[in-house]
Amino acid sequence: MSVFRDTRVDVAGKLTAAGIANVTLDPAALPPFVLVDMVTRGIQAEGVGAWRCELPVRIVVPPPGDTHALAALEDTLELVLRTLGFAPFTAEPYETGARTADGDPVACPSYTAPYPVSIPNPDC
Repeated sequence: MSVFRDTRVDVAGKLTAAGIANVTLDPAALPPFVLVDMVTRGIQAEGVGAWRCELPVRIVVPPPGDTHALAALEDTLELVLRTLGFAPFTAEPYETGARTADGDPVACPSYTAPYPVSIPNPDC
C-alpha cells in the first residue's frame, strides 16, 4: 500500500471507531457516506521525512437538500469535528457520478473539511 492510502485508512478507522456510519474510501460510493478522499493539496515538505498535505473528509447525503438532509449533515459534521479536531469546513454540492434522466450530474448536499496531515516519506 502507499503511504497516502495508509493515511486515508488510518483516518477512516478513527471515524469508524468513533461510531460514524458509512465511512468509505470509495468516491463512487452511494450517499449517505463520509468519504476520506484523496490528498488534494501538498502544502510543504517537513524536511525529507514527511510531506504536509490536505486530506478532505466529505460528508455527503442524497438529495434533496431538505431539513432531514441538513440535520444529517450537521450531526455528522459535529461527530467528525469531535473526532478529528477542527478543520475549516465548507458547504458545497458533491457530484457522485450519478446522472439524472436528462444526463445532468446529481449534486448532493455535503460538507467538506480539509484536514492537514503529515504523510511520511517511506524512504526515511
